[in-house]
Amino acid sequence: MRIKYIVEDGIAMLRSNSGIVYKEVIEEGKKTVAEFLGDPTLLKDTPYEIEPIVFDMSQPVGKETLTDAENAKRVYSHMRGLSDSQASDERIWVAYTLQEHLDYMKYRWKCKNSNDMLNRYFFNYASNRSLFRNGISRLWWIGRVTYDEKREDPFELTKFLCSDQDFLETICGRSIFNNPIVQRATISAIHDEVKNGKNIKRKTVREVAKYVNLLAGTYLLDMLTYDEVYGKVHAKICELVEE
Repeated sequence: MRIKYIVEDGIAMLRSNSGIVYKEVIEEGKKTVAEFLGDPTLLKDTPYEIEPIVFDMSQPVGKETLTDAENAKRVYSHMRGLSDSQASDERIWVAYTLQEHLDYMKYRWKCKNSNDMLNRYFFNYASNRSLFRNGISRLWWIGRVTYDEKREDPFELTKFLCSDQDFLETICGRSIFNNPIVQRATISAIHDEVKNGKNIKRKTVREVAKYVNLLAGTYLLDMLTYDEVYGKVHAKICELVEE
């Protein structure tokens, strides 16, 4: 099958009718998005072929977050051929949240109203935050910033990041972490210290995020290598945990 997308006019139509979309497509299930759009030219195929994605929806109500790591692995593995630019395109992800994998979205993100739908099914925030708030693009981007082929398990960091939703939000939801190298180096440093027995709490992770923000004011973070960022964050963690 090919990766799909909804054209700009289709996105605009869905946004302007968000209340009706929420009611008919999500709440009542009367229509698919394709039926709601009513025009086959608004939902298109890209040239990119992928194998169908089967989501893990095995956890009971209240424990849906436990499927995040496995689903991030599946989405990123199947769609790894996307460039960062393509994976930042709302048109692709709305096709997946509202059409291709609506069943998963209703399982993982139980919307109470159209505003909830806009927040999780569309890109409704600043660019970087939207990537990690949209219910399916977040899975691809979690994989993107944690996949490390140098590790015995390339998805080791994926499992670590998804084990704490606060860690994920703190590191992936801030504009200072726009660079995937900075994200991965920061996550790696935190993970490795936890693995070494350090008791790293949420407060520590937040302080690390503040520190990276200060680094951004001193250095051009995009010019630093993975090892340079890792070393600076690692040193800061050691300083914080010793306090």
